[in-house]
Amino acid sequence: MRSDSGAFRRFVARSLALLCMGIVPFAAGAAIGTPAAGAAVSGHDETVYAFGTATFRGSTQGRALNAPIVGMAPTANGKGYWLVANDGGIFGFNAPFFGSLGAMHLNAPIIGMAATPSGRGYWLVAQDGGVFTFGDAQFYGSTGSMRLNAPVTQLIPGPKGKGYWLMATDGGVFTFGNARFRGSMGGSHLNAPVIGMTSTPTGRGYLLVASDGGVFTFGDARFRGSTGDRQVASPVIGLAGTSSGKGYWLATQNGNVFRFGDATNAGNAVRLLPPTRQIIQITAVPGRTGYRLLASAKPVIVAPPMGVGSYGPHVASVQQRLLDLGFWLPAVTGVYDPLTEQAVYAFQKWNFMPRTGSVDDATRQRLNVAGRPVPRATSGYVIEIDKTRQVLIVNSGGRASWVFNASSGSDIPYVSEGVRYTAHTPEGFFNIQRQVDGYDKSPLGQLYRPKYFTSTGIAVHGYTSVPPYPASHGCVRVSNAAIDLMWNHNILPIGAAVWVYL
Repeated sequence: MRSDSGAFRRFVARSLALLCMGIVPFAAGAAIGTPAAGAAVSGHDETVYAFGTATFRGSTQGRALNAPIVGMAPTANGKGYWLVANDGGIFGFNAPFFGSLGAMHLNAPIIGMAATPSGRGYWLVAQDGGVFTFGDAQFYGSTGSMRLNAPVTQLIPGPKGKGYWLMATDGGVFTFGNARFRGSMGGSHLNAPVIGMTSTPTGRGYLLVASDGGVFTFGDARFRGSTGDRQVASPVIGLAGTSSGKGYWLATQNGNVFRFGDATNAGNAVRLLPPTRQIIQITAVPGRTGYRLLASAKPVIVAPPMGVGSYGPHVASVQQRLLDLGFWLPAVTGVYDPLTEQAVYAFQKWNFMPRTGSVDDATRQRLNVAGRPVPRATSGYVIEIDKTRQVLIVNSGGRASWVFNASSGSDIPYVSEGVRYTAHTPEGFFNIQRQVDGYDKSPLGQLYRPKYFTSTGIAVHGYTSVPPYPASHGCVRVSNAAIDLMWNHNILPIGAAVWVYL
């Protein structure tokens, strides 16, 4: 059931009135945070960050919640705020409690809330556009029974709180009560989804913002600038307008804040935000110098392992990360091919992980925090062959330019032309002595474009099979594509130093 029904709303109102005569859970709270360093920050914890004239009153940080916090609404005077969870639970901080949906069955999760201009009530809105009212907030309609092209993401009060707008992620705007339709992006091609909306002080216009920072204005709203043409490091998550209507702030997921028009710089949460959390909302307080940022835990994405044959943006992201860390593969293609597998082998070897060649949760997590490999030599140009890890490192001045999957001698005895040998790659310091640009026939088979570094015929060469373990007769195998790169870019020139070690 929804509060769209008058009978249901009256039932809820009576029930909540009785509840309010007893214990009110999570009622107004005092400030409990420690102000961060820097005059611009008035206080914060890991959920609420207050800047400028905005005050920090506490949050649900450290409490055991049944559902995550998804929205915030300031009180009319800006000195307090409510937080709402996606099950409809309400938590007030220097803000009165008017009721919640915490114990009710919902058809869709709650995604936000807005307070009435008087501060004596609030609306909750669900992802399907269902609207729920508390205190002096009135019900004017909803999209709860409509078939929507995109989910609703915000409710914005209309003039004097006598109506409201609902906004969907495709830029569609739905009006109720005295909130008037001024236009939308619902039928337009967008480069990024619309994720935020705010109205002008007159109520005769509004602004929409997309996750790339593009700002769209309607009615008497004025364009003051955007981040749509900038290279922003993190997606925009919302905007908040100044009381004058002559400026606004845009906030990003990583805690940055961009100001336009008469909005002043009150600070940001980039250095305050823990790596496990992200900003999901910005709300302004009366004036031009204060706002709050709301943070939540980053979602844990459980994805199936990626291996040869996988494709898509997740594969492209892994490929780019491997290249950024110095693990060689030809290009970011979005296709998990055998050369991507070779790079993953090298990454797993370097980090002493199981050598699966696929990207499972453990490999994905390690990719997120790993640093570039550090070679053993601190200066000069050295080709390092780490037999323990089974990788070849191109070391230029103490920095790993590239790291390749490699396979050295198996140390297993074998017989060639009646003589018994051990498949061993010798340790020590050598130099590239000679090379053959093509296939070079040896008693043990053909070597592709070998670069010999010992007088006994041990070389770095290309091979069709480079497993994640020692498998050669003593040479150092790399993929055919890798040896082609080394030839084409003169990575192993005659005379180059080679250091083989355990």
